[in-house]
Order: sequence, then structure tokens, then C-alpha cells
Amino acid sequence: MTVHDLIATSPGATRWPTLFSPVRLGRRTVRNRITSTPHSTGWGHDGLLTQAEVDYHVRKAAGGVGLVMTFGSASVDPESAASYGSISLWDPRNDDLLRQLADRVHEHGALIMSQMTHMGRRGNSFYSGVALKGASDLPEGVHREVPAVLTEAEIGVLVDRFGHAARRLMELGWDGAEVTSHGGHLIEQFYDPNVNDRTDRYGGSLDNRLRFGREVLASVRAWTSEEFVVGFRMSAYHGLGEGTGMTDDDLVEVARALTADGAVDLLSISGGTGYSMRSSAVFVPGDAVPENANGAHAGRMRRETGVPVVVAGRVLDVDAAERVLTENGVDLVAMTRALIADPTMPVTAATGGDPRPCISLNEGCIGRLYQGRPMWCSVNPGIREPDVDELSAAVADDAPTAPRMVVLGGGVAGAEAAYRAAERGRRVTLIERGDRIGGRAALAGTRRGRERWDLYLRWLERRLVATGVDVRLGVDPGVDDVLALEPDAVVVATGSVPRWPDWVEGAPTPVVDADTVVAKTPLPDGPGQVALVVDDEGGFVAPTAAEALEDVGWTVRIATSLSSVAAEVDDTQVWWVRRRLKQHGIELVDTVVPTHDGASWSLLDLESDLVRPAGRVDLVVLAGVRRSADRLSELLRRERPGLEIVKVGDALAPRHLLDAAAEGARAGAGWPKPEVSAEPPATVAAG
Repeated sequence: MTVHDLIATSPGATRWPTLFSPVRLGRRTVRNRITSTPHSTGWGHDGLLTQAEVDYHVRKAAGGVGLVMTFGSASVDPESAASYGSISLWDPRNDDLLRQLADRVHEHGALIMSQMTHMGRRGNSFYSGVALKGASDLPEGVHREVPAVLTEAEIGVLVDRFGHAARRLMELGWDGAEVTSHGGHLIEQFYDPNVNDRTDRYGGSLDNRLRFGREVLASVRAWTSEEFVVGFRMSAYHGLGEGTGMTDDDLVEVARALTADGAVDLLSISGGTGYSMRSSAVFVPGDAVPENANGAHAGRMRRETGVPVVVAGRVLDVDAAERVLTENGVDLVAMTRALIADPTMPVTAATGGDPRPCISLNEGCIGRLYQGRPMWCSVNPGIREPDVDELSAAVADDAPTAPRMVVLGGGVAGAEAAYRAAERGRRVTLIERGDRIGGRAALAGTRRGRERWDLYLRWLERRLVATGVDVRLGVDPGVDDVLALEPDAVVVATGSVPRWPDWVEGAPTPVVDADTVVAKTPLPDGPGQVALVVDDEGGFVAPTAAEALEDVGWTVRIATSLSSVAAEVDDTQVWWVRRRLKQHGIELVDTVVPTHDGASWSLLDLESDLVRPAGRVDLVVLAGVRRSADRLSELLRRERPGLEIVKVGDALAPRHLLDAAAEGARAGAGWPKPEVSAEPPATVAAG
């Protein structure tokens, strides 16, 4: 029985009838409406596809996805460098893996398409040394590099290259290709009058500005068969601010014009553009943006064009997906980040299982790409390291004699280690001194917009129950308590504590940890009281504490030693973070450190060395560097030499959620380690 047959006869097919029904795209049929839209991974270099990325996309097909779309920003042009992590479709070195990927996706019953593009001015020449090429010489507001202006002859070459790349995909067994303008790529740069100031036949009137896009779509159609699915991705709103950029009506007119001649089988709708930090913040919406951010816009595009539409933008579970299809009237729904969190989500949900939920943090996936780092997932270590999801056939130890693991700490790292060890047949006891599973992640999840974090923590709780972990809450064990359980291994996941800076000593006002403020926000003693939040961490902690304080009546200022508040937050989120702080009236002061004379506070500017009074300060809140809270490892080693002890997450070194999840998963999935024989290998006779 195939995964398609399994879903078709499952309870989910009745509960979510539209989502799990087939849909026609041109002459092809997609088995269900769940789509993984194109995105880069950053796992390869120089435009080359990797086996890891092939396997990643195949996992989604095996998990029941209807349409697998791959390779965000895949390049058609050998004369322009591929963007970070993207694939060069023109490069024959990718052919074998492209063919393998198509064949394996088809084996699981899904269709497969690749995005294809030229990014124009969106990028830089830092590494290639080759000037960008754009519709005009106006630089983009994010990358800020002035491009060279494409000549008409160069435009003609690019049009052919789109068609040639599509033909190559078709000959390698692919079902279709998506041409994209979304995010301010070259086609959008041509049709946007705020960017295109050309005076030739590619500029001026709307017809002229659409000429390049039309020619590209016609070329793709001409180079491929009638069975080949041609998609077009665009933004339905730019999100640049009132009175700026193209209007929603303008973009509907673009969609109608580009689809009027039947060249497009599938219209993919998103929001935002790459023109500014503001519009980039709705590009791949994080947890500051409402769920189903683009559904209404996509529904309008479907009505105005009559072309099948797939919508992307925070559709994160099957219930929401069914509503989007039925209420917004679109044909397919992109669930890309939900599928990163759990590539088996379709079949797991359809058959009554419990998919791992996506929390829309972005920090582990698209946000990393914006920072030039490979895509992982904050809640699914198996995306980063598929081995942790593989269950060995040799785990059926008899319960009374199975190895015993004790996990100290019930945060994300500890919970991941515990349930993964237990599902491999180990006897596991998890001890947590608090009253619930989650640790600092539970605290971080109280930030406004992070309601989905609790879904993930509750999912971890259910995994612990389902795998038979003995969970003991409200217990702060000592060495004797741990050793009384007779463990074969101990995982230390006890988290972290603040590292208090020198200036705390003799401080003229109370200095408290930001975590305690978020957990239980103190009330001011009276009007006008001022809290100074010190942001040396650069993430979400200081902003979250500052908002909590402002909400209960404090006047709040954030001072950071970094170049800006929330300096480590990625581009998909940081605009929203700072916007909210400023809307709350919270003052942001950068490149300073607090100092005092025992009676009053000052701020030392780290660039000028000038010291200025900080004004009234009634409370100082530290969101700073942290240190491991491990107090038992050395004591356990002393009492039980040879006991295997593994430190994970913040107990090893305070970092991020994805590090805690990954290290916990490794500890649980990789223990006990395979034994290595001390005997020399047998001699093999020659011949």
C-alpha cells in the first residue's frame, strides 16, 4: 500500500475532505492539496545540489505531500552567481541528482517542480566580483548595491535561458517549473514602475513593463511539453507602508495580464518584497504576523484570474489548511515550515497520529538563511541530522534488563533525550525540579505571538507519556538520589543561570535576571518609575522583558553593548521586534554599558568613551550572557567512576533552542554507543 492509498482510506480523508482531495494542474493531477513551496537549504555550495537535500525533499514525498516544490531562487543564468544556498539549474553537474530526486519523489506518488529565477539587483557581488544586472540602476533597499542595467540583447539571452532550464528539468523527469517574481526578483523589478525607469520597450507603460515576464513564461511554455506544469509566483501585496510601492490593485492587474494567455497553470501567492527591511518582514512571516497571513489576498487572485492558486504564509496545521481551502477559495496550500517541523505531517495527521508542530520562530529555518547559515529547524533535529530519527531494529530490549538512563532536567534538551532513548527500548527516568516540561522555552513562549510554543511543549509531554518515560516533576535531586536509580548513563540537561557582570556589585538599585521579570513581572511602586533593561544577549529576551515591564506601568529603556537592540535576531523578525518596542514608547540605546558610583547609574559609550548620566533608574534588568547550571556532573563522576555522563543544551553551553533540541536528540538516539571491538581485524587472504 502506498502512502497515497493510506491517506485516501484514512480518517483524515473524511475529517479534512478538501485538503486530502486531488486537484488538476494543467494536464497533471496532484494527489492532495498539501504543498511544500520552494526554499533554499544552504546545504550546498557553488550552486551544486547535495545528496542531503535530495533525501530531504524525498522525505516529504514519502510523508504524503501532494506537490513538492524545490530550490528557492534556483538560477537559470551561468553569468550571475547563485544566491546563498540556491541551486544552478543550468549546471550539468547537478543532472544525476536532479534525475534521482524526480524519480524518488514519483515513487512516493507526489509531483515535483523547481523554482527558477534571475534575482537581478537582489544580492551582491562580494564573492563573485561580477556586477549585478537589473532592470534599472536603482539599488535595492536591503542589499544596497547599484546594478548594471540589462541591455535588450542581454534580456533576450535571459529569456532563452529560462526556457532552456525548464527543458532540462523536463528531460530529467520533472513535472514542472515555477517562474518567480516574488521578493523583488528580476521580473518584479521590470513590472514595478517604482524600480523600472527604462525608456525602451521594456519600460514605461504596464504592457512594456510586463514584456519581460510574458516573454519568460512564453519561452518556458515553448521549450516544454503541454504536460509540463508552468507556475508563476508573485506577491499580492508589497507591505512597504501606506502610499509606497505598488498597490494591491496594481498587483492584481499584473496577475491578470500575465495569466491571460493561458501560459500559467499554477499561481503561487505570497506577500512582501525584498525592497526594504519592512517589506522583508512579511516575506516569510514569523510569529509576529497572524496565521494565514495571505489567504484573503490569494482568494482574490483566484477569483480575478481564474487560475489555480497555492497560498503561502503561516498555514501550520491541517485544520487551518482545510479552512484556508474552503473559506479563501484557493486550490492548494503551502505548509512548508510545518513540513520542515515534520516531513511526515500529512500521513501522520491523516492516520490519527500526532505531528510535531511548527512554532514559526524562523530562527532555525529561513532566518538562518538570511544570516548566511544553513537551514535547520528549531524543533526538529531530524532535519539537521536525519540519523536521530532512525529507529534501529535492534532496540527491543526486555524492559527489566534494558539499559537505564536518568535525565536531569525537563527542558527541551532533556525531553528530547528522554523520549528518544525510551522509544529505542531504554528505561528512562526524567527528573525536573519545576512543575512542568519546557524549561526556558516555556518562559520564552509567553512572548506575545508565541502561542504555538505551548503546542510544541505539550507535544513533548505527549511523547514522554507515549514512550513510557518515568517523569518526576517538582524534584531537585542530589547525587545519592540519582545513583539510587542505578543508571547506566546520565544526561545532564539542567539549563543555565545568569553570569552576573562586575557592575552588579554595589549597585544603587536592585538588579534582577530578565527571566524572573518575564516569569513574574514586578509592579512599579508608583508612577514614573524607570526600569533599565540591559541587552547583552542580542535576542528576544530583553525585548520580551521590556514589553512585560511597560505593560504593567514602568517607563522602560533598553541599553545594549551591541550595535543595536536585538542585534542577533534575523531579518524576518527583527523589524517587528524593534517596531513593537518603539510603539510601546521604549527607548533604545546602543553601544553602551551601564556603570555606577554606588549612588547613581551612568552609561559608558563604547565608541566615544564618554560617560553620561542614565537619569532616573529604579530597577535594572539583565538579559545577558549565561553560564551552565550543572552542579552534579563532577560529583557523580567522583562517586561513580566510569558512569557515562552527557551534558546537553544550556548545561553544556548556553545557546539557542535548536541547539538544545539537537543535542538532546543526539544523546537519546545515540545511546548506548555501538561497541567497538578491541580485537584486531581478521587477516584477509590475498586472491
